[in-house]
Amino acid sequence: MSLTLPTGRLAPARRAMTALAVLAALAGNAHAQNGPLSLAAPTAPPSGPRSADPGMDKAERAAASKRYDEAISGYDRVLAANPRNAQARFERAWAMAQAGREDEAIQAFAEMAQDFPELPEPHNNLALLYAKRGDLKRAEAELLLATEVKPAFAIGYTNLGDVYRRLAEQAYAEALRRNPGDARAGTALRQLRPAGNAASPASPAGIHAPASAPAAR
Repeated sequence: MSLTLPTGRLAPARRAMTALAVLAALAGNAHAQNGPLSLAAPTAPPSGPRSADPGMDKAERAAASKRYDEAISGYDRVLAANPRNAQARFERAWAMAQAGREDEAIQAFAEMAQDFPELPEPHNNLALLYAKRGDLKRAEAELLLATEVKPAFAIGYTNLGDVYRRLAEQAYAEALRRNPGDARAGTALRQLRPAGNAASPASPAGIHAPASAPAAR
């Protein structure tokens, strides 16, 4: 049975408590790492069947060779025969992102999230794209949805922590801009920025763990 995506937003109090708890933990971690944003090739799911639809292997080979337009056309042919192939839709959206067609990738992942409400992967990858653009609030919202859909989705929590860390950097940096003598903000900001990390507080979140492609339908 498929899980149903919650139609409403998380209760404001619950969201606030979650954010505060994560920020408190991050503020005390002097070894936080800021990994680069990455949209690595989606990997096979740890369990579940791979799609056997005709054309999938050819499209995946094209994507692996960075022939993204060819891959997208191949996935289009697969989906023309089987529109419910979640794996093909995911990998097609990923190929669009790799090809620099980010607006189309965002639309494709958003439509996939609507059509497969039980899957956390589309929300996670929407968050990656929003974070790359510096839109951390949208990234946060998508990751909250991903972890609501699948509470065991560990990658989602890791990425959510990265988003909260960068939001915390922005907040502490703004506090110091307005009050350079704020010792608490200065200490917290140094803890969030390890030595040698020159990341700007306005730069994208350091999300580096993309979701695997969902199992074939």
